[in-house]
Amino acid sequence: MELVNDEAVVLYGDILRLTDTIGGHAERVIRHASGLGGSEFEVLLRLARHPEGRTTSARLADDLSFSSGGLTRLIARMEDAKLLVRHPHPHDRRATLLEPTPRGRQQLRQALQAHVPQINQDLFDRLTPVERLILRELVTKLLTHSTRGPVQETIPNPTNGEHT
Repeated sequence: MELVNDEAVVLYGDILRLTDTIGGHAERVIRHASGLGGSEFEVLLRLARHPEGRTTSARLADDLSFSSGGLTRLIARMEDAKLLVRHPHPHDRRATLLEPTPRGRQQLRQALQAHVPQINQDLFDRLTPVERLILRELVTKLLTHSTRGPVQETIPNPTNGEHT
């Protein structure tokens, strides 16, 4: 039983506790501000990060680490709620492109307007600028060596002022 206090086990437990605490608060803030559930928010956020704001369901499933069946049900619910639409893929007849509707983009905007101050308060305000940089570097280093990799930042699209 000497491994119960192993440094890696304790640190892993602390990371899970931090993620649960901040994530649970974030989900409540997002739902209150926009009506979006956590998975709906993540789908709309991932779509917003793709070029032209849309992608295939297969790529989205990879981004989110969802099973294809779970994502299919979520997409159907989001379509019913008028949060996203499917379009035929211009180059692949077997694929469809998923794109947020104006309503989906508006709800994502509402969610982010509440989420950003909340996440800053819960996480970043407690850190100095140097600590933030170190945290970002450490998380990026760990994710770079994982199967998923770090979140790819988007760059502003000069034609419409939005991110791509």
